[in-house]
Amino acid sequence: MPRALITGISGFAGPWLAEYLAAQNVECVGVSREPTIAAHPVPLRGVRNHDVDIRDRAALRDVLHNEHPDWIFHLAAITHVPTSQTKPDLVFDVNVAGTFNLLESVRQMGRPARVVFISSGNLYGNVDSSEEGFTEESPLQPASPYATSKLMGEDLVRSYVEDFGLEIVVARPFNHTGPGQPPSFACPEFARAIAEGVARGLKHVTIKTGRLDPRRDISDVRDVVRAYATLAARGKPGGVYNVCSGSMVSMREVVDLLAEAAGVAVTTELDPARVREREIMRSGGSCAKIRRELGWEPQIPLQQTLRSLLDYWAHQARAAQ
Repeated sequence: MPRALITGISGFAGPWLAEYLAAQNVECVGVSREPTIAAHPVPLRGVRNHDVDIRDRAALRDVLHNEHPDWIFHLAAITHVPTSQTKPDLVFDVNVAGTFNLLESVRQMGRPARVVFISSGNLYGNVDSSEEGFTEESPLQPASPYATSKLMGEDLVRSYVEDFGLEIVVARPFNHTGPGQPPSFACPEFARAIAEGVARGLKHVTIKTGRLDPRRDISDVRDVVRAYATLAARGKPGGVYNVCSGSMVSMREVVDLLAEAAGVAVTTELDPARVREREIMRSGGSCAKIRRELGWEPQIPLQQTLRSLLDYWAHQARAAQ
């Protein structure tokens, strides 16, 4: 049975990835210094977790040497863009130095392992995409410490592939959501507000939002982790692959779909604190490359994703009563 090591396993996507891999008869172990997100719908039962900070190179090297993973998924990172702007030192320590520590530990492990480095669609910058979306060949224009840290991570990957022959594949995921995502992101924030209103017996719910006319590429986290597993198995070393739905939806449509699923009327109020100085109106990706080369494609429609997200927050609201 192959063994996969997942850094940042206690985050939003980590448990979903572990669940998917286990269903494919892949043994999973984790590295995380944080507990699993409270009330995450996927428990990490039976997964051996190492309480190690990826900034501790010696400890990380020991984990790899003891576990001998066949696949490594590097999810551990500070991913919240506003946090990267208030704590850039933390972001570069974790996202860049942590990535170097992992790749250097893999190099010293003494046995081959395939690595999937989780980068970000944010690398394409604060510019509008075409209707077809950004491709892997689109110019990279990182516009935040978070995005810059991911670009630096990709540069490290390129060096370790070219200079040391490591088998590393880069995933550039765009927006993705699903049960267990914290409400610091828009989709779970909307779903939580609506679910809490329904739990109070309201037939008309008012929520505060930023602008709702921008269009975003939104995938289901379960499709995304399936893409990560596909990249580990068959992705080209040194290759870069967008992971996205290949289509865009306005945030107004997201609110409307959640309202329809909840069976309530929803009124939105613009919160000036949530309005960006330079709003990107279109941010979409093309998944043509991963479709063409590896046969992966998204399977879960957005309506189903939002329904499961709303059900998750409805359960949380009932439990809190």
